[in-house]
Amino acid sequence: MKPTSLLPLLALAAATYKGDDAWPALQKAIADYPKFHASELEKIKRGDKSARFLIMTAYHGLGNRERSMMSGFAFALANRLAFFVDFPTATCDSSADRKTVACNAVELNDMYRNPPFEWTAVSHCSFKGAQRNDICIGKKRVGSGSVINLQDDTEEEVIRRGGVHKIGPRVFMKSDHTLLKYVVCDNGVRKTRLFPPDFFAAQRQIEA
Repeated sequence: MKPTSLLPLLALAAATYKGDDAWPALQKAIADYPKFHASELEKIKRGDKSARFLIMTAYHGLGNRERSMMSGFAFALANRLAFFVDFPTATCDSSADRKTVACNAVELNDMYRNPPFEWTAVSHCSFKGAQRNDICIGKKRVGSGSVINLQDDTEEEVIRRGGVHKIGPRVFMKSDHTLLKYVVCDNGVRKTRLFPPDFFAAQRQIEA
């Protein structure tokens, strides 16, 4: 049996969190998200350039990927972006003893059930001649976006320099680390009061 998708778990946790520090604005944003996602996906399918989206490439180990997906979803909520996941096939890394450890290729759908929105419907175009910022539904190019490659040492610098609300509205990101702190503590995001003012309260509600 596949584990429950982490994004439905995120939505359920944030929408039903009963702690003293539960934050109504975050609960409502997550409850309303599937309808917004569907609307933006239809725009992408029509080639509507007003569509807002984030495609997060999550890589390295499972823990790294989960952290980047969860924080990417928080980033999408903060910026009103439809969230899509690019989950490169996971195989043995160079530190594994391949003589004693069986490492079968693992895809996103091998790991999680689908959430209540189409999180893999849009992806990078992979056909020959495609540009690195082209987006596809299946093998059909439907638009393009801006590329932000968030590597370990530059991740915080990029977010701080640009500001969360200045990044978008059509974005590719690549990360194996959490962005949650940079999203929740961003000055522009704080003004919206989407997340609790205390970072640890926000983290508890999202990760409960």
